[in-house]
Amino acid sequence: MAGNWKFSRKNDLEIEKALGRDHYWHYGEHRAPEADNYLVKVIMKKGDKHDFHRHPRMNEILYILKGRAEQWVEDEMQILEQGDSVYIDSDVVHAIFNDSDQDLEFLAILGPSSGWEAGTIDESQNLPYSEYRKT
Repeated sequence: MAGNWKFSRKNDLEIEKALGRDHYWHYGEHRAPEADNYLVKVIMKKGDKHDFHRHPRMNEILYILKGRAEQWVEDEMQILEQGDSVYIDSDVVHAIFNDSDQDLEFLAILGPSSGWEAGTIDESQNLPYSEYRKT
């Protein structure tokens, strides 16, 4: 049987602190160059957020592990809880907020990895997104 694989152990993960969030990187070009996607577990504290943004060349799947997320995709908002998920196509504006009393934990799967270089574009100060939610 031919092919590539890689195991990731929790004690060997790259941990990144970004904007108050803890990112536990399981896969991506830096950990598994042959993978065509990224997998990161994110822990958001109460009141934390990843405000309105978009990934020009990457789609994203979010899967809620623990807690409650106020998830926005363009002008639609839904509350996501453990076991819920959302698929977001590339270049679609979205945001996630933790307004619950507990940590929010979720998995983010982004791909293709070739889209990473296009980055993440902040839209939180631009209309209409700056008007959707006042915090």
